[in-house]
Amino acid sequence: MQISKVSSNLAFGRSLRENEIDEYTKTLKEAKQITGQTGKSAFIIPLTSLPVSEANDTGIGHLTSKEGINFIDYMHTYLGFNIVKDLPSGQINKYKDFFCSYEASALALGDQNIDPSLLTQDKYNNLLTKDEYQEIVKANTKSDKKDFINCENTMESGSTQDKILKKAHERFKNLDENAPLKQKYNKFIKDNEFWLNFPREKEPDQEFFKFKQFIAEEHLAEGKKLLNDRGIKLCGDCPINFTTDEVNAFPKAFKKGYNTGLPSWGIPTLDYDTILDESSDAYKLFKTKVQLMARRYDVIRFDVGWNYITPVMTPQGETDKVFEHNKKPLENRLVDNIDKWVKEVKGEDFDLKNLIYETEAGSEEFSPFKPYSNELIEPLKNRVKSYSTVYMNNNWGSNDAFSNQFKWDRDTFSIGPGNHDHQPLKQIAKGIPDYAANNQNHKPDSIEALSRILKISPKDLDDPATYSKAKFAEIMSAKNIHYFFMDVLGKEERYNEHNPTSKTNFRRRVSTDYKTVYQNSLHEGFGFNIMDALEKVFKAKGYDKSNPDLYSKIVKFRDILVEKEPEAIKTTNNINNNVSSITKSEKNSSKSSKILWFGAALTAVAGGIYGIVKTSDNKNKKQQKISK
Repeated sequence: MQISKVSSNLAFGRSLRENEIDEYTKTLKEAKQITGQTGKSAFIIPLTSLPVSEANDTGIGHLTSKEGINFIDYMHTYLGFNIVKDLPSGQINKYKDFFCSYEASALALGDQNIDPSLLTQDKYNNLLTKDEYQEIVKANTKSDKKDFINCENTMESGSTQDKILKKAHERFKNLDENAPLKQKYNKFIKDNEFWLNFPREKEPDQEFFKFKQFIAEEHLAEGKKLLNDRGIKLCGDCPINFTTDEVNAFPKAFKKGYNTGLPSWGIPTLDYDTILDESSDAYKLFKTKVQLMARRYDVIRFDVGWNYITPVMTPQGETDKVFEHNKKPLENRLVDNIDKWVKEVKGEDFDLKNLIYETEAGSEEFSPFKPYSNELIEPLKNRVKSYSTVYMNNNWGSNDAFSNQFKWDRDTFSIGPGNHDHQPLKQIAKGIPDYAANNQNHKPDSIEALSRILKISPKDLDDPATYSKAKFAEIMSAKNIHYFFMDVLGKEERYNEHNPTSKTNFRRRVSTDYKTVYQNSLHEGFGFNIMDALEKVFKAKGYDKSNPDLYSKIVKFRDILVEKEPEAIKTTNNINNNVSSITKSEKNSSKSSKILWFGAALTAVAGGIYGIVKTSDNKNKKQQKISK
């Protein structure tokens, strides 16, 4: 057997050249104007999943790192998004081996928001030495760190990062009270007394906790500014839950013995019986939660947003089913308060369309419609609703259905192939049953709708890559769209595995060879090739006839993105030539070895791309592969 190893960074698809980027950007902008994708375009990625160089890999990514912001710049060039959306950024407490963003604190920021490398800089009074920072990096010794974040090294009390930050805190305490950093800290403490000063089980040292909160706020603001300077907004995710510490600190804000949302989630419920009373603890606590989000972010997504319109308060121990008698319809009243509270922070000119509500729910939990009608309920008519195309059929789950059948205002909904919770688009395209949705196969119900909307034959849509491309294309006529980083990169693995005992749940990250990963996903047909999506919309809507010059540019760039890099072509040819030579040699040999050639001598694997020549006795083995 002869094996030729080729660089693991070899890309099948090719990247844009410097002299092509300006024309590509202009073409993308003009095409989106014509298809109607003129509003929000949100790239969903947990900031902890951003790529990090090996020399700086503490275990998680940071928006403030060179590698993190370079990745955003790279993807922004190709997709033209104007929003980066994070998952909830609160402190995450470990449950078994599971670190879930949606079990995080509602008020305090998590340690994952702290970029220790920044503390080695002058603007932070060199609170850490570079050697101390490197101690955190060196402690990240997990064998799977290329693919998964290391929560234990960075987020837990007693982690290496936590120990090193205590050294920074000691130096901070010794700063002169007139030092600018100390003055900012003192103002932060004064402005946030309401939620900073209650005890937290995992944070016995209150002063150290306050220091970390201050640094986390500063670093989050730095990352937000980096985005804003690029014309991109940062969207935060406001979780429905509160932690045990928060419930204990404000017991009168909660309805004792009751849970909210789905009963199986076990989330203590705010007292929705009193939450509209300005003097109640429920009102004050929820207002604080919302206004912290408004202060930290440009855009807010409300997790389980439907629960603020029709809250569910189920007695603990009841069945998993949501009963009507456990619902408390609040209509516009609570969401109107949210609008008011946000404007108190952002100003009266704040565009309330930057508040997005998750309203995708089972029919037993919530309906966006009035009874026996297709008319939206009043609270949702002018508010932005978030939906996926996962459950698409001829009458639901598409831009076409929401815009044309239900006549929703195009400015009041956002749609995308999925998010952190949903089954990956690549799995759906392959017809794999969704184990988190009663093993439902989502693909068959959506083919008829996609075929009608995009004028692609159902037979062609049976092909997984064609189907995946069509799903991306369908959203490109919507004004507001969103897409999850795993789908963009053509990944088949689930981010949320819906398994609290999994050691990889909520941990997947972007590798440092993301350019190659993305380019290869486009060549394979599962990554988000936005020019391919636009081409399909232009063809289906007849825009190719009314805008032929623009259409030809779209086609040009679509094809460029699936071209092979010259290096890949050259490598393939060299391997084929080598194999041809070896084959001739074997034929002339007295031995009767039979040569089996697999995949034109190229098999893509995680460690690289290999040309493989095997004798007949060799076996070809292939490996495959919680929210609420």
